This record gives sequence, structure tokens and C-alpha cells, in this order.
Amino acid sequence: MNEDDLDTLLENLRGHGADHLECEVKRARGGLPVTLWESISAFANVDGGCILLGVDEKSGFTVVGVDDPAQMEAQVAAVCSEMEPPVRAEIRTVRLEGRNVVLCVVPPVPRNQRPCFKRSLGPHQGSRVRVADGDRKMTDYEVAILLSNRSEPRFDVSPVPRATPEDLDQELLAAFLRRIRSTKETFGRVDDERALRMLNVLTSYEGRTVPTLAGLLVFGIYPQTFEPQLNVTFVAYPEAEAGAVGRFGERFIDNRSIDGPIPLMVAQCIQALKHNMKRRSIVSGIFRVDEWEYPEEVLREALVNALVHRDYSEMARGTQVQVELYPDRLVIRNPGGLYGPVDVSSLGTTTITASRNKVLLKILEDTPLGDGRMVCENRGTGIARMLMGLAEAGMEPPRFTDTISSFTVEFPNHTLLDQDSIDWLASLPIGPLSRSQMMALAMMRDGSVLTNATYRTLTGVQDSRTASRELRELAESGVVEQLGTRGSTTYRVISADHPGGLSEKDSGLANADLAVLKALADGPRSRAEIEMASGLATDPVHRALRRLRDGGRVRMLGKPRSPSAKWTLTR
Repeated sequence: MNEDDLDTLLENLRGHGADHLECEVKRARGGLPVTLWESISAFANVDGGCILLGVDEKSGFTVVGVDDPAQMEAQVAAVCSEMEPPVRAEIRTVRLEGRNVVLCVVPPVPRNQRPCFKRSLGPHQGSRVRVADGDRKMTDYEVAILLSNRSEPRFDVSPVPRATPEDLDQELLAAFLRRIRSTKETFGRVDDERALRMLNVLTSYEGRTVPTLAGLLVFGIYPQTFEPQLNVTFVAYPEAEAGAVGRFGERFIDNRSIDGPIPLMVAQCIQALKHNMKRRSIVSGIFRVDEWEYPEEVLREALVNALVHRDYSEMARGTQVQVELYPDRLVIRNPGGLYGPVDVSSLGTTTITASRNKVLLKILEDTPLGDGRMVCENRGTGIARMLMGLAEAGMEPPRFTDTISSFTVEFPNHTLLDQDSIDWLASLPIGPLSRSQMMALAMMRDGSVLTNATYRTLTGVQDSRTASRELRELAESGVVEQLGTRGSTTYRVISADHPGGLSEKDSGLANADLAVLKALADGPRSRAEIEMASGLATDPVHRALRRLRDGGRVRMLGKPRSPSAKWTLTR
């Protein structure tokens, strides 16, 4: 992080009026803040962040500096060493507005080493997590799940003492064993009970044979007899916000608790969704076909993922998988965040997978769902198939949110290839397009700038070489502009039909840039006036102004950070 980046960061903080998710400032005039360790722990337990010592938030982020930067650097390093695991932060003194400020850049701790906590306080009292502009003490559950993630969880093979083999559905077990014996020769030489023990469906407890939790969840006649909350709740809301009443005063359209073994819960939840979903016409090649608002295959993959990858530890067994259907989106939430080395940015672009419930996954791999298919493939392709199903339906990709205590997937109820987009695509001077290229162009038309990775995430194309070829074809057609080289290559659409009557020179600019140019068309404006005229928030306006300034499109009138400074067009 250089001084220009710090100047920009400081300007952002002043515009925002508070710290944010990735930066914490402290006045530090009276010495090292006693709460510094909390910010270090909080940043280390998420995606990292930076701390500025010598900046006063209460006086509008005034740079006050520190008296002895060398001593403060040493003190910060000592605090980092007091953490478990020790934090290897970048600590140095920088000059901001003529004063010495100590910068501490905290890297994220590897996921399998979290939580990062103050050693003298222990993990339950000394662990923090960054939330918005503050450092929050982790809950006992958050600490427990992070500690369990350091090793291989075995909650799915734990015995269910009150259950017996008679509590399992014998028909489901028979179908499962037939499948196993037809694909694995070893199990043809052992009896049923021995096979089920080898497959971790049954285990021993105090001299008795009882089902494992995984065996009960897959084959139980009614697993909720023993674990009442290990089910699915489904709610369909009339409005876009939970709790808002509909036209007739109703708080929800449908509200049900879905019980039974996992295969049955998946099937019944899909039925509930179909009962409350609408059908719409989508484009498939040159044809229009009727399809559910959300493709059935996508729903199945999302539900199976939620039930299979959720946390089954004792502390999480009181929390259900939650399915919420709104007019504008579908939300599926399960307890327990991502496990292992997988992070949100890599979902769907790699087959590398990690699961805290390996036995449950293994059993479901050979468990019929009821339509001839198995419940899951256990090949790390579930998210990729989900993305491909959405792409084929012309829909936006889902949004993933990973916290320590939960994982959420949100599906926007919006098709990219609507009639307006189809008409626009037909007007382009370009040859036949693949479905993935059509999806990408529709997204870029809305202002998105794509990379090879985001192209694959959006379209479901898994091969990086295929994505590069399709993007290159769009660039060679003259419809898309390629910027940068190799690892930093980005693509954006070139279009002359921008809003506001802007000139051909404005082709390819992001929507925020166009909105700022339009706001400045009538003369110089301050940044606050630009925000009001464009309808954009502070951060998008700041980024757009910086891009336009770097491109020679706008310039500042007055001194930087002056309240009277204004921006104007250079042409």
C-alpha cells in the first residue's frame, strides 16, 4: 500500500464518516491503544485489513501523527506476537499530510488456524471478528466451530444412543445395499449388518448396535424423533422484506416445517417451492420454453448442499436449514460456514472441495433420490452445476455469503436474457453467439467488467481456456474491449447507446462513470453534489472520479480534501 493509496483511503474514510470493514484508525496520541489487539484479531479472522495509528476519527479523520513512530512500531509488533497464532503483519511508518503515521497491514490467518486470539485470554475470551466498522467478540458457537475446523470433524459418525436399527427404513436400506453391492465387489462377501457397519450407517454404543447420525439422517423413518431441529423450514413471503404484510394483511403465503430423512426433505421442499413459484418463458437457443422461476436442478443442488455441508455439532443441532422465498429472490441458509481451504471466490470455478461431513457425503453418493439419480455426486461439482443451470435459464448467478456461523446462497429472481436484452443482442454486428457469450454480454451491458474468472462464475463455463477463447472472440468482434494483459485482463462492452446523450468517446465506460459524466455535463460540482445528481453512494462516486481523472476525462478545481473543491469535465 503506497502513499497514493493511503491518501485515497483517508479520503474514503472522511467521505464515509466512519471506519469500515477493511480499515481501523486510532488516535494513539497517548501511547499504544489498549484495544489494538482486538482489531488485529478481528482482521486476522476474516480477510485481513489495515490499522492506521495517528489518525483521529472523532475530529473528522484528522491526521495527528505519533510522537515516537519507531517505538510504536515495536509495540505493535509485540502485540502481534502475543496472538495465537502469531500475526505476521507488515508494520511501517508513512508520511500523511506531513505527519508520521504507523501503518499495520494485518494478513488473514489461514482458515484451518482460526480463531486468532490473544494468547493470555484464550480463544473464547480473546477472539474477535470484524463486522462493518467494529470489532465484535466471537460467540461461543463461532469459536467452537472454528476450533473444530482445525481438525477433521466426526459429528456425522457419532452414535445416536436412543435409536435402534429398527428406526431405519428397511426398504431404503435394501435399495442402498443393492446399489453398493452392484458397484463394490467387497460388500458382496459380507452380511447386511457388517456392510452397514463398514459403511458407517451403524456403529456400536455401550455394547449395542445403533445408527450413526449420518445413517439416521439418510435412512431414518423419522429422524426428528431423536433430533427434532434437524429439518428444513420453508417460508414464502408476500413482500421483499420478512415481516412486511401483503395486500390482504398476510405475513406469509406459505409456512411449513419439512421433516423426514434427507432424500424426502429435498423432494418435499422442491414441491413446496413449485407450489409457490411462478412459471415464465425463457430463451433456449432460438426457441422459447416455459420454465419455473428457478430451475429444478438448481434447487436440488442448493438444498442438498445445505443439508450435506451444514454443521452437525451439538451446538448447531438446534438450528434448521432455512429456505425463504421472496418475490425478488430465493434464500437458502444453513448453520456453519465454509469448511477447509475453499472460499467464496473459488466456488464453482474449481472442483477442489472439503466437507466437514465426509461420511454423510459418502453414504448419499449411493442413495437413490427417487428419480433414478443419486442424492449427490460427491465430486465437488455441485456449485458448478448450479451455475450452469442458471446460465442455461438466462439467470443471474447466485450470491454467496460465508460467515463463521452460517452459509447463505441467494438467487436473484431476474433473468438476464429478457426481451430487451435479446433485442439488443440481435442488433449487434456479430455472428452467432454461445449461451455463455450472450450471458456475458448482457452482464457487461449492465456495466459489469469481467475477467476470465468472473466469466466462468457467471456462465458456468469451467475450462479457463474455453472462457479465454470466448472472450477473445467477443473482443475480436469489436463489441467488447479488452484491457490489460495476462493476469490483469478485463473485458467490458463497447456501446454507443449510453444514457444522457454522451458521445462515442464514452463507449465502454462503466455505468457509474457515465452517471458521473452526466452529472458534470451542466458544470462543475462538488463530490456531494455529484452524489445527489447521480444517485450514487460515496464509494462508487469516488472510484468513478478516480478512474475518470486517470483517463483524463475530469479534473479537480481547488485543493484536495478542501470542502470547496469541485470537479469538472476536461472537455
